[in-house]
Amino acid sequence: MNPLFEKAKQWALHDPDENTKNELKALIQEAQHDESSLQDLADRFNGFLEFGTAGLRAEIGAGESRMNRAVVRRATAGLSQYFLKNSSNKAPVLVVGNDARFLSAEFAQDVCAVASSLGLEVLQLPTNNPTPLLAFSVKHLNAQGGVMITASHNPPKDNGYKVYDEFGAGIEPPTAAKISSHITEQALNIDSSLNKTWQQIDTRKEYLNRLQVVVPKIELKDLKLAYTPLHGVGKDLFLAALANLGMQQVFVVKEQADPDPTFNTVAFPNPEEPGATDLLIELANKVDADLAIAHDPDADRCAIGVKESNKWRMLKGDELGILLAWWIMQKTTTPKNGVFSASIVSSSLVLKMAIANGFNSEVTLTGMKWAGHIKNLVFGYEEAIGYSVDPSAVSDKDGISAALLTIELLDWAKRQNKSLLSILDDIYAQYGLHLTNQVSVRLDHVDLAKEKLKKLIANPPSHLGDEAIAEVIDMSLGYQHLPASSGVILILTDGKIIIRPSGTEPKIKCYLEVVGTLANKAFVEKRLNDLTNTMEGYLR
Repeated sequence: MNPLFEKAKQWALHDPDENTKNELKALIQEAQHDESSLQDLADRFNGFLEFGTAGLRAEIGAGESRMNRAVVRRATAGLSQYFLKNSSNKAPVLVVGNDARFLSAEFAQDVCAVASSLGLEVLQLPTNNPTPLLAFSVKHLNAQGGVMITASHNPPKDNGYKVYDEFGAGIEPPTAAKISSHITEQALNIDSSLNKTWQQIDTRKEYLNRLQVVVPKIELKDLKLAYTPLHGVGKDLFLAALANLGMQQVFVVKEQADPDPTFNTVAFPNPEEPGATDLLIELANKVDADLAIAHDPDADRCAIGVKESNKWRMLKGDELGILLAWWIMQKTTTPKNGVFSASIVSSSLVLKMAIANGFNSEVTLTGMKWAGHIKNLVFGYEEAIGYSVDPSAVSDKDGISAALLTIELLDWAKRQNKSLLSILDDIYAQYGLHLTNQVSVRLDHVDLAKEKLKKLIANPPSHLGDEAIAEVIDMSLGYQHLPASSGVILILTDGKIIIRPSGTEPKIKCYLEVVGTLANKAFVEKRLNDLTNTMEGYLR
């Protein structure tokens, strides 16, 4: 018999979910006489779903290379063995949460059941809650780790399994490798008659109390806020936090207010994607809002819209990162030994500002997990609208606290007769104009991005349009103090371009930064626009 069919039949035999079991059985039958079904089956058994530093993330479906209950159970058995091996005599504590995607609640139940049956003390958060609540809870409860069932802003067909360590941060590669080795040792037949003795907990009140420490009060309680949770799970906690501040005029996009795993109003449930915030901007216009706020579906990312020349636009991730960093630097409570971090693909301006103001700075690889492990971190961000503004409580991205801090900044700005954009110009005038942009090309398969990168490194360009390439840096060989990673840096005169494959999606991404002076803004903007157009064509 074809080894593929035998492998698939064995998987189906031990699949605890009747839906995916039957799906797989039907596919096996079809694959015996249909070439496309055979290819589909081969894709589903192209190796066990890779466990990386974000844990697991893939399309929902039957098979070892998809997200399903069998994969979740096997991953949890391996994760549990890792925690048991690396803990003292006391049972390791694992906190489990889930968003509102398809099968998120079922996956979370399987995590709890498997981990508790293997001897972990399991604490389960209420269903349909944001990722920052899980990150907060791991740290708040001094747990050994956490699992969040979410695919963040991925398409509706996906789900994921994100793992946190004892610091309440995403796991780093060495830990991921150790967990992965335990997972590969697990049998397919994880016991289906599992012990169900875990504890239900609720840390929402404690999280909201912490948010009141981050932003204690707002003076202008009549600020008009337009908001969308983008069909996700951020609304209830965010609105509760605003109510605690006495905010009186909060308008929610009705069509996107409640959790909906189909994300039916958007092509992609990511505030950065074209069209995703159209309904938010429409509402902001209608109510004459002072600020537009969007969370991604698990509310770990925050996007902000502002009015510029009577027209609304969403701030770039770097623009908001610069503003939040500047605001934290103004606070007298920010310790001088504090560290401000930015990912390597983010603007270099925040790190320059930190040094100029007597703080410490650190560049990281992409992914907030790196910032989450920095000692004395006071602010960390990545340009993909991810901000850690209260790292002592949440060692990860938190779109809710980031939104509150933005509202606090706007509250102060309005009382100074300023806007967020005028503050941004003040920053540029003082530290230099740093403009950034991103080019993202979606491909048919994740591996295509890696192939494009290999070709670029083997044969790098000497010029891109009118821009000369001064230096080409292969990040797989390491860069400065950073670990080796997949990507290439093209150094320009007064600028840089970083090209890397996405870690979670079939995309190749390009990050551009050009530097100049505010007085010469038109020229700097043209440089950036020309480079963006050049890279759009180059990467396709």
